[in-house]
Amino acid sequence: MPPFLESHSPRKVISLLHAFFALAIAAVMPATGRADVAADTKAIQDAGQAYKAALERGDGKALAALWTPDGDIVDAVGNVMKGRDTVSVLEPAAEGDAKPGQPEIAVRETKLRFIDADVALEDGTVEVVPPGHTAPLHGRFSATWVRHEGSWKLAALREARGDEASGDETLALLDWMVGDWTLVDDATTGKPVSSKPKIEVSTRWNPQRTFLIRDMKITPPGAAADAAIQVTQRIGWDPLSKSIRSWVFSSDGGHGEAVWSRDDGSWVARTTAVLPDGSQTSSLNIYSYDGKDKCVWRSLPTHVGGEHMPQVKITLVRKPGTGVTEGAR
Repeated sequence: MPPFLESHSPRKVISLLHAFFALAIAAVMPATGRADVAADTKAIQDAGQAYKAALERGDGKALAALWTPDGDIVDAVGNVMKGRDTVSVLEPAAEGDAKPGQPEIAVRETKLRFIDADVALEDGTVEVVPPGHTAPLHGRFSATWVRHEGSWKLAALREARGDEASGDETLALLDWMVGDWTLVDDATTGKPVSSKPKIEVSTRWNPQRTFLIRDMKITPPGAAADAAIQVTQRIGWDPLSKSIRSWVFSSDGGHGEAVWSRDDGSWVARTTAVLPDGSQTSSLNIYSYDGKDKCVWRSLPTHVGGEHMPQVKITLVRKPGTGVTEGAR
């Protein structure tokens, strides 16, 4: 689906830039010897205004006509799309239908440079306020205009975000883990509670809030309390790889690490580990949080010493009064 047809979440809306980048050309750097720069500049400005008007009325056919046949868009996350194919799917809203909320977009610091008589480059920055939000997002764009069949058309558009979240902000998205958690029965497994290990998890921030510290106590089914395995995990922001990473150490001598990422509302930890006997494992650990006090944890082993292992699915609930405040979730 073209990016501007997706829901206007704060991180997706920046890809709407390609619909508005030509609204305000603030400065022109003429090519040497060009006497008709002013006329060509006005023609590109007019094309930008026509693009805006076509977008507002949902006229995909008119939008596509402002692109060259092979023009393309590369959005802020690297997706490559054909310009005409991307915009042509727009259709006017049916009479009586409510129009979707539109972001507020301000184009700033825009410059147009003519490479030769038939090619111009436009660079600029923008501020975008998504519907329902107050803080603007910042981005950059670079567009290539060419004279095609007697009129100026878009041949390429490149977008870039200007306000990536900091490591602290990204790590803070795991604040929901704070608290004391216990395993509850999950009827979907078909196993009685007595056949499951007893798992207790306690999570807290270190004083500087640079790491989440998770202490886990795992007691195998039927084992005495003193046979429990103690596991400590630290989750933090890695400035080298620019990602969330974790390191885990077990009282039985095992250790491992993982790289974390978001996937469709869940957190996925791609984990590699070394067991006490020296064998190596890899797995996908998926944490799905319900926004309140329940988390479903699934572990999908991808390699365990060359042997196939069944996946694990457990449900953890947070003990009342041990987590973050409601407003901080």
